[in-house]
Amino acid sequence: MAAPQPLAGWRLRQVVADTHQLSKVGGFLYVFGWAVIGWLGDVLDFAPVTALVVAAGFLVLAALRVAMRPPDTGNEDDARRWLLRYALVLPLASVLWAGVQAWVLLDPHFGEDTQMVSLIATIGYATVFANVYSTVRHLAAVGVCVLFVPMLVVLWSLPDARALAVAMSFYALYLAGAVVRSHAEYRRRLRLDEALREQRDLYEHLSRTDSLTGLANRRHFTACLAHAAERALRGGAGFTLLILDIDHFKRVNDRHGHAVGDACLQALADRLHRAFPPPACLLARLGGEEFGVLIEGTHADGRALAESLRNDLAQHPLDCGPGARLPVTVSIGVGRFEPARHGDADGLYRAVDLALYSAKDQGRNRVHALADESA
Repeated sequence: MAAPQPLAGWRLRQVVADTHQLSKVGGFLYVFGWAVIGWLGDVLDFAPVTALVVAAGFLVLAALRVAMRPPDTGNEDDARRWLLRYALVLPLASVLWAGVQAWVLLDPHFGEDTQMVSLIATIGYATVFANVYSTVRHLAAVGVCVLFVPMLVVLWSLPDARALAVAMSFYALYLAGAVVRSHAEYRRRLRLDEALREQRDLYEHLSRTDSLTGLANRRHFTACLAHAAERALRGGAGFTLLILDIDHFKRVNDRHGHAVGDACLQALADRLHRAFPPPACLLARLGGEEFGVLIEGTHADGRALAESLRNDLAQHPLDCGPGARLPVTVSIGVGRFEPARHGDADGLYRAVDLALYSAKDQGRNRVHALADESA
């Protein structure tokens, strides 16, 4: 069974994905803003080269945001490197706009209407940084500062703009609080998503796991068996199925109690882990004292492995708690999937189950392989 994705790694990848998703088309807002300023201020009439260079700069930076897609490798180091590079690129359009804003405020070619529109655009861009690009707090803070600090310096230097400078200074304080608040809200949402993810992973794990032994349950084992058969039918690797049953397990419960019986099942599960180590093998408790082993690959000798387990159990009692070392034996049915013979997973399961009962009929404590029947 696949291990759940570590939450720390998931959080980083989520921040990366959210940062790009929220900001990838934002660069075109600067293109639109410059187009409006250029039209209102008739920039092409008095500074055509500068107008085209600025437009090209905004277009290149906007396209760069879209092109810088997050890595899909799932590697945390790759995600960190991408986030660092993107954090360097994202504010560049804001730096360029801050220069445009200072130019519009200081150059007498621009009228009051153009200046007011540019200030409104700056407020809008800074507000976007504070409230939308809050996935990385320092990035949002840098964006707001890059947009607002040059503008405030220019406004405070203009005697006729002191009232506007005061108003913009108060708005800057609001933006500072908005950066902190928006980032805190984003972190709370991430924590909620993590909690939901943990719950989902837990329920998924419980739905696939036998609570007593920690092995896969029958439902999950049956699904994996079906998938293995489908792969084999498409020409993939073959697999072997073992079904084993503890001989006379009822006597253990009757003589020692159900607590010792449960400990016996847990001890057998541990022994199975040593005999059939994951991930090449899937172990399951199929019900009661019956267990299943799915061995994928074409080179595994299922019969030899089953005999090794049977001998180990016969020679070494199970440790079932203080003062309870119980000798147990098992009967095992084993068979390799043959598409022409079995057809599907159910066909193999029925055949191996019959082999298990043949082992019991022959006196228990033995292995019965389907290959023995065709020999």
